[in-house]
Amino acid sequence: MEHIRLPKVENVRLLDRISSRKPVLGTLYLTATHVIFVENISETRKETWILHSLISAIEKQATTASGCPLLLRCKNFQIIQLIIPQERDCHDIYISLARLSRPGIV
Repeated sequence: MEHIRLPKVENVRLLDRISSRKPVLGTLYLTATHVIFVENISETRKETWILHSLISAIEKQATTASGCPLLLRCKNFQIIQLIIPQERDCHDIYISLARLSRPGIV
C-alpha cells in the first residue's frame, strides 16, 4: 500500500481503443493488485479490472482541455486511455502504477 499515492479518483473518462464502446465517465480505484474502473451509469455500474502485472507500458501524455490522458498498454494487447481531470492526480496515478506494475524494478 505504500506505493499507492492516490487510491481513488472521480470523474475519470475511460476510452478503450480496441472495443467499440463509447467513452464512459466513472471512478478509478487503485488497489495493491488491480486498477479498477467503475462506471457512473447507475443502471449497469460495470467494472473494468486490470491486474497490475498485466500492464506492459504506461504513458502520461500532454494535458488537454478535457484533462490529462494516461495510456495503459496491456500484455493482452488491450489499450486503455484514462482521461484524469487534474494533472496532479494523473501524475500520482502514473507514479503509483509505475511502481505497482514493476515491483522488482522501481
